Amino acid sequence: MACAGCGVELSSSFSFCPRCGRRQPTACPRCGFSCEAEFAFCPRCGAARGADRSGAEPNRAPSAAAVLSSAPAGLTRSPPTVLPETLRREADRRQVTVLFADLSGFTALAERLDPEDVRAFQSALFNTLAHATLGYGGFVDKFMGDAVLAVFGAPIAHEDDPERALQTALDMLARAAALNVEWGARLGQPVTLHIAVHTGPVVAGSLGHAAGAAYEVTGDTVNTASRLLGAAAPGTILVSEATHALTRHRFAFQADGDVTLRGKARPIGVHRLLGPLTEPQSARGLAAMGLVARMVGRAGELNELMRTFDRMKQGRAQLVSLVGEAGRGKSRLIAEFLGRLEADGQLTRTAVRQAACSSLGEPRTVHPLRYSLSGR
Repeated sequence: MACAGCGVELSSSFSFCPRCGRRQPTACPRCGFSCEAEFAFCPRCGAARGADRSGAEPNRAPSAAAVLSSAPAGLTRSPPTVLPETLRREADRRQVTVLFADLSGFTALAERLDPEDVRAFQSALFNTLAHATLGYGGFVDKFMGDAVLAVFGAPIAHEDDPERALQTALDMLARAAALNVEWGARLGQPVTLHIAVHTGPVVAGSLGHAAGAAYEVTGDTVNTASRLLGAAAPGTILVSEATHALTRHRFAFQADGDVTLRGKARPIGVHRLLGPLTEPQSARGLAAMGLVARMVGRAGELNELMRTFDRMKQGRAQLVSLVGEAGRGKSRLIAEFLGRLEADGQLTRTAVRQAACSSLGEPRTVHPLRYSLSGR
């Protein structure tokens, strides 16, 4: 075999290259796919790496610790929670967001280059796309040649899965640009992805009852996302109307009209993802429909917040806890408070920091709302 790093011929018994010192890929104990040494899981079937040495079941999902230890430097997002094997095998119907990412021009690339060079590049590409997906709590359903199918909402569901999918798509484009620095010249063409995202119902679970049955999602949602990928231009992220409706409060889009997808009876509306909004909006209430109503009945609480702000300006640290049942208007009260400060010109020398945490209990790094005066 040839070294994955320098290409020198090696004996099949070598674990490291005697020329460049690189550790060589090893076969997945479950499906036989050649996995890079730093992989914590197999990019083809998802089996935990090293399971054959630890005695763990070969088709068990990677542990959170294993995923975190294999994450690139600077990755602070939480790894996905691992489900028990019994839950992973139960098929159920659920709403998910499907992401397809594909390398532009791969067919011509594979025709020009030596198969070993293509394989080395695929390993690097799959590794970076898998890290992007896992970093936002997604599930890598499968790799196909130069494409990845990622699912958000199965086997682990989050309240913001469509948003996570779009964040992952943007992260993938950024990672592809970084990968292009290393591989662009060697490949003779830029490393460019095109991505499609669609939301809808699927049936998720293991196909069959064999010991190696893989967890997969099936349904027209997957087919639609695949067809939508063909309409996405290189370097762009194309989002279906269904996903756009769930994420327009957080991201900026450009409407691309209706497109007719192969095998689909009717055209579907699509939008091109531009990036996160500078000022994200609320996904609930009238704000989600672009409407505004005058706030009624919160004068006492609003006045108390204004007095707290005045004490903060005098150099006295303040902490306010706003507690109430869902739908009571907590977010609206904060928006009204900040809006009044803005209208009165009291934020011209004040920096406002806002952050949110998941209501489902997922651990994240969260900072409280802070006010700081410039020049103090």
